[in-house]
Amino acid sequence: MAKSCNQTLLRFGIITDIHFSTEEEPAAAAKTAADLSACVDYWQRHKVDFLIQLGDQIMGSDRHKEEEFRQVSSMLNTFPGTIHHVLGNHCLALPRQALMAALGLQTPYYSFTIRGFRFIVLDGMDVSVLRQPETPEDCRTLAVFRAHPELHDYCGAVGVHQQLWLQRELGKADRLGESVIVVCHFPLLAETTDLKHGLLWNHREIAELVASSPAVKACLSGHYHYGGYALHNSIHFVVLPAFVNRHKHPGFACGMVELHEERMVIRNQRHETLYDLTFH
Repeated sequence: MAKSCNQTLLRFGIITDIHFSTEEEPAAAAKTAADLSACVDYWQRHKVDFLIQLGDQIMGSDRHKEEEFRQVSSMLNTFPGTIHHVLGNHCLALPRQALMAALGLQTPYYSFTIRGFRFIVLDGMDVSVLRQPETPEDCRTLAVFRAHPELHDYCGAVGVHQQLWLQRELGKADRLGESVIVVCHFPLLAETTDLKHGLLWNHREIAELVASSPAVKACLSGHYHYGGYALHNSIHFVVLPAFVNRHKHPGFACGMVELHEERMVIRNQRHETLYDLTFH
């Protein structure tokens, strides 16, 4: 039997920029815990296949970062399915290797496939002030951005090794006839963020690489707390609003993404449609 264009092939939960802090007043902390629990209930009610956590789970305060991570992880882990984590800049207040081990990550960038979709998860802090560059090219990239502080030292870039890996992943998807969803904590287009928050340092290069593959349908990001959207080279670039800002934009605290053969629907925690996007 032929598949219907409107058939939901898979659905997954999504949340970004929780910025969990242990320094909230007791009433605010209780509300944060209740709102996270409500997100988990929403994902379970709608039987999502997995969850993507787009980075910045914690505020990352010097004194409380370990406890912040322990508490927010215990809340998110009440979700009974698989959680795919993305490294955010605030999370790297914790040592990178310890953070990856706690999140169950073998590598900071990775891919997984399900029902004809390949998810490519990028590490936007690959080249950053928080780690030693791996190649001479990465050293030059870091030097350039250190010389431009207005581009923010809390952002980062995708390094040379990761770019080669990304090319291979896109090639696999093309050969196998898969549809690709790229995932990165940082926005990849300037029009989907602002100067204060910034974006991936080498966003132009990575957006061009992503656009070189006809398999790529969408890019999902966080970091810019108010959210944004742009269509670029027939690819949907969606930045999801931050959980931590949910009182400023109550239309999105967390959500669910439904993938169809020819479209993507993003809903909020009230199951209202935020985006209904046709794949090109």
